[in-house]
Amino acid sequence: MKNLLNINDLSKDEILKIINAAIDSKKNKKHSIQAKDKTLAMIFEKSSTRTRISFELAIKQLGGLSIMLDKDHLHLGKRETLADTAKTLSQYADIIMMRSNNHSTLENLAKHSSVPVINGLSDLSHPCQTLATLMTIKEIKGTLENINISWFGPISNVAHSLIDAANKNLGFNLNIYCPKYYQDVYFQKLKDMNKEISLDKINLRELNLNQMDPTDVIYTDTWFSMGDIEDSTKIEMLSKYTVNQDLMSKVNSDCIFLHCLPANRSQEVSGEVIDGPQSYVWQEAQNRLHVQKELLLKFL
Repeated sequence: MKNLLNINDLSKDEILKIINAAIDSKKNKKHSIQAKDKTLAMIFEKSSTRTRISFELAIKQLGGLSIMLDKDHLHLGKRETLADTAKTLSQYADIIMMRSNNHSTLENLAKHSSVPVINGLSDLSHPCQTLATLMTIKEIKGTLENINISWFGPISNVAHSLIDAANKNLGFNLNIYCPKYYQDVYFQKLKDMNKEISLDKINLRELNLNQMDPTDVIYTDTWFSMGDIEDSTKIEMLSKYTVNQDLMSKVNSDCIFLHCLPANRSQEVSGEVIDGPQSYVWQEAQNRLHVQKELLLKFL
């Protein structure tokens, strides 16, 4: 049995197959009921808009059922071990999706579950978002080959999954512009979690607006994750990483803007950019539904 905890759990061919199938299904409005009578259990340790709605609609459009389990309504290691919870859920559901505070919780759940587990988001990675991002780029650009993606700001769970994807040799080039402080935070996080990642194929450095690489896609994320305390010193440090119209003017004229959402229009991106003609964030958000349908079909 396979799980999807990280992009690394999928091969290059599997990633491309999921993306291409999602594009075809969306374009031709194909509907399948291959998940008829199957049940998706969704566990949320963090509140959610896109993850919850897209997964719930995905299983329903495939003919299946979903049940949402809030952390406050489960024991999840409090009165019952996580292992026992996993074994219990495996008796009721055919597949589990979890949005977790800690990646280790997700790994522990998958270890003891007898049904597939999909990572809906963790503090380490966000594979479903990355698949939707790559699907969006291929829809707009027609290919992933030789596409230059530039990430701006802290290396978040979304950026981590994008690095994983770049290491799969999918054809795109990845540049990460990140303050040195946040580079150190990222590497310390990996060390604390006993994780490793290769940056051999990634260009990682601080931002110099006068030395920008060719860019077809600009991608960013909120500077402060859910539950983080906003720090004025960090905001000042990150201020030049804001994706605004001035920055967009320094890259390719047909460059597109993407964001995993939710967005803060006064920090990582300006309203002029995210609400402008080069922004495809809403198409990207919609594509969560389509790639997740393909994931559900794959694991069911």
